[in-house]
Amino acid sequence: MTIKKTYLRQLKYQITREDYTALRTCLSVRGEERGSRHIHTMQFVSYRDLASAKPVEDTAILEQDRTRFSLHYFDDDPTFLLLERREDGQQTSAMVTEAECRALLAGETDWLLNRHDPLLQDFHDSLTEHMLLPQMLLTYQREVYTADDLDLWVALDTDIRSSLDHMDFLDPQQLERVTTGQENRILMEISYSDHIPDDVLCLLEETAPRRRLLKGSFKPAQIRF
Repeated sequence: MTIKKTYLRQLKYQITREDYTALRTCLSVRGEERGSRHIHTMQFVSYRDLASAKPVEDTAILEQDRTRFSLHYFDDDPTFLLLERREDGQQTSAMVTEAECRALLAGETDWLLNRHDPLLQDFHDSLTEHMLLPQMLLTYQREVYTADDLDLWVALDTDIRSSLDHMDFLDPQQLERVTTGQENRILMEISYSDHIPDDVLCLLEETAPRRRLLKGSFKPAQIRF
């Protein structure tokens, strides 16, 4: 199940294995654990938009205004995938079958129009008119913790791997083979609207000397469950 809730603030960091263990212990006691899923994501980017974009000091504003598409499937099962569009802070999605995804990887796009879905038609227009192409594959294990009474959502991502070969998207075993050595990266994502609980905040302060703020295009998908 995908959670559509929007939070006003978000922090993303790369953390160490020791800090991951400490945070996981704290969150298990403090919040509600929503479980763990293996997430596979293929991100798309419009190279025409990137080439024509004017330089800006605040890259966060540029990313917020740009329409982004991505495909996801879960737990190594690509039978059904989720096509997601993020635009102006809003998120919409549509289901895609494995056969349709394989057609897409082979360069076939007519099926997007045959589905008569506004989101899929928008995706087709972006592919054909705005040079939208696969940019990166990501696979990672996500653990989710929430504290609804405090308006807090935390994700810990482990076994993170990335590749530029989009033809491996539906072959998790092949992607794992070609990304050997990448699996030691750990990311933490915190979303909240009001404040972070004091005990979690203190633990975050303890990790501050070792963590690294995540910037650039390498970001696990905005998948919540």
